Amino acid sequence: MPDPARWTMDEMRRLAARGVLKVDLLGHRGTTLVTCEEVAAMAAVIIAAGALPPGLLKPENIKRETE
Repeated sequence: MPDPARWTMDEMRRLAARGVLKVDLLGHRGTTLVTCEEVAAMAAVIIAAGALPPGLLKPENIKRETE
């Protein structure tokens, strides 16, 4: 999980917003332009916002489900 302490809250939000805007404005092409820092900031903002239920934040949920 990203370490949110590496940024200030404002910096984390700015990085996350920059990544989201790339995807929003450019679609699939934008996903290829998002940096690792922006992705980590987006993940940290999601966690800080409490947007995910605690039950989903377990290592076994990383495994891809088979169809």
